[in-house]
Amino acid sequence: MILNNNLNNSARSIYYPSRSNKWTGVDWSKVEKTISNLQHRITKATECGNYRKVRNLQRLLNNSISSRLKAVRIVAQENSGKKTPGIDEEIWTTPERKLQETHNLRNRSRTKPLKRVHITKANGKQCTLGIPCISDRARQALWNTSLLPVVEAISDPHSYGFRPYRSYWTANKQIRTLLDKAHSPEWVLDADIEKCFDKIKHNWLLENTPMETKVLKSWLKAGYLENSYLYDTDEGTPQGGVISPTLMNQTLNGLEEYLEKTFKPGYGISSTNKKVRKSTCIQLVRYADDFIVTGRSKRQLERVKLAIREFLKLRGLQINDDKTSIRHINEGFEFLGWNFLKYNNKLLCKISEKSIQNHRREVKYLTKTTHQPDILIGKLNSKIMGWENYHCCCNDIWKVWGSMNHYLYKCLMKWCRRRHSNKTRKWIYLNYWKNKKSGKTFVINYKNQEFILKTYSSKQKLIRSRLSNNINVFDLSNKKLIQKKTATIK
Repeated sequence: MILNNNLNNSARSIYYPSRSNKWTGVDWSKVEKTISNLQHRITKATECGNYRKVRNLQRLLNNSISSRLKAVRIVAQENSGKKTPGIDEEIWTTPERKLQETHNLRNRSRTKPLKRVHITKANGKQCTLGIPCISDRARQALWNTSLLPVVEAISDPHSYGFRPYRSYWTANKQIRTLLDKAHSPEWVLDADIEKCFDKIKHNWLLENTPMETKVLKSWLKAGYLENSYLYDTDEGTPQGGVISPTLMNQTLNGLEEYLEKTFKPGYGISSTNKKVRKSTCIQLVRYADDFIVTGRSKRQLERVKLAIREFLKLRGLQINDDKTSIRHINEGFEFLGWNFLKYNNKLLCKISEKSIQNHRREVKYLTKTTHQPDILIGKLNSKIMGWENYHCCCNDIWKVWGSMNHYLYKCLMKWCRRRHSNKTRKWIYLNYWKNKKSGKTFVINYKNQEFILKTYSSKQKLIRSRLSNNINVFDLSNKKLIQKKTATIK
């Protein structure tokens, strides 16, 4: 009873002005402000190298009602896997349950084994996910809130995956900045790390991750349940874990500095002297476990590749040779679903053929397996808008849009012919393709509602000014600058 009263007193300002300690009465702006202030202090302590203070501030943040509320909100409301249970088959749906679990986060509990799930990718290959129970995901989200400021403070400047206010767009912008000049490097090492999440050494993580070792070890050694058998986990971090992307970034952070020290004579120096510029070509751009390194020659990048192998070996990782290549910029290279190519001294960014083929498979799969019209239109619109938005910064996208609209027409015509096997193509076209503002559009009248399919039609857009690579998003002194320069498309 005393504990509950203390919790209520400490949390009273969070629920104001509702005056009722309920999930629906939480003032989330106050929650975010409390968390931001503590994350700012953790950032400053990390920058000063005061890790004892960092540890104390992390504990303070983890014990705060604000951080616990946010952790539950992340796993029970915001994450796409909020309805995916672990081995205990539990999910948190009611406001009362969410508030109760917020208070339960203060209690220690034993980590449960992971639930093993196999997912088939668009290319036909299988991906294995380890899904923790929702209570363990909430604890991971809680610790991730206090770990992120530390990892962010020591992150590589040109790392863009799984970082706040960084994205694939900022990685795209950095590549254009590096390669779109007359004196830009002409050779590119395009590399991929083999099974990055699954192969990270546990010992390395336990020795180098700035959080309580016992807590981290309980997650890494939780094991997984498959076909009623419990298996041990001796390496890697589960891809379904909330904290796993942060742990992956922590593992790969330092690669940029390692290359700087190994190839010191010209790394990272800006100069107007052409001779100096030629020796400053080694630059890294990383998004999660995919990265490129630029260089002045193929021979130089072969040496860089060997150095990277040594860096990864200490962490239990290795380069995937099948997905790694050294290419001249005039030949082009693929990165994050884009093909970068220099033509007439101008850098072009186009949608890669592999990305187009994968998207076509997804569209074909939806039209073959979805029979209800309203669900089909909803799924296709979501898929088209997401793919369009991702690639709208590319050159000559109107050619791809035209090709995709034609392919979409063929898939939809087959879908309609399965519904109306005794009708002609002309009848189907006249009844399903209507005149709208954007031209002939696929329209279905179903249950007294009109469902309109979106077509591929957006214009090429430019990436707005991005955040400086050295800005720490958890430093509150950068708040206005972050709001002004966050990378967006316009």
